[in-house]
Amino acid sequence: MIKFFRRIRYNLMEKNKTGKYIKYAIGEIVLVVIGILIALQINNWNESRKDQHELTNILQNIVTDMRVDALSLKDNLEYANEENKRIKMFLNNKDYSGFTRDSLQKSLQVYSYHSIWRTSGFDNLKNSGITEYGEYEKVVKRIKDYYDQWIPMIKSLEDDFEQSVIKSDDYWRFEEKSYELIYESGLHSDQSDEAAIVILTALAKSPIPRKILITNYQFNEELIGAYESYMLGIDGTVKEIEDALLEVN
Repeated sequence: MIKFFRRIRYNLMEKNKTGKYIKYAIGEIVLVVIGILIALQINNWNESRKDQHELTNILQNIVTDMRVDALSLKDNLEYANEENKRIKMFLNNKDYSGFTRDSLQKSLQVYSYHSIWRTSGFDNLKNSGITEYGEYEKVVKRIKDYYDQWIPMIKSLEDDFEQSVIKSDDYWRFEEKSYELIYESGLHSDQSDEAAIVILTALAKSPIPRKILITNYQFNEELIGAYESYMLGIDGTVKEIEDALLEVN
């Protein structure tokens, strides 16, 4: 092909047809430019196909991660509901005579918990270098909202809850002077069980321990609402991703 074009150029120059030669040269340049543009377009198309294939795999991994997140939220939701049932029952109890030392102590204590979030799929998305999402543009935006906004908000709420529990723990460890708290089994207590039950019963009816339980109850209620909302949000996001995957593929 190159020899063919060279022969044409040679013939035109030999016959001193300058005008035709210039037109031919321009045409040859145009053909070269068109060839380069076509090659670039094919290369871009191939790169886009590779990106879309990689993005499809990443989105499938994100769906798996979100389903695991939903299970973690479900566990915490069940735990928070159980805790509030326990707290409500204890606070509404007017007779603590049936409680042992251990059951009274556990009933007066509060606990915090954190959700477990899987981010490996989203990390792969961020590190992929893909900037054009094509048909997945809408779902990628929703995914980014989930990891960049939703998760930090609920983490903040859980952190506030944990700080409240730490304060209540400090109360039992250091501020409450009348009761000898037992954290580890097998440790001797100078306070008899009978004396401890009397003190714990009085504490169960006193303002500070009850305020601690009420505060814990309120935090649980807030988390219960957040967990329920997030679980619905995850279901909607997963469905949107799966619908996009079906439509594209």
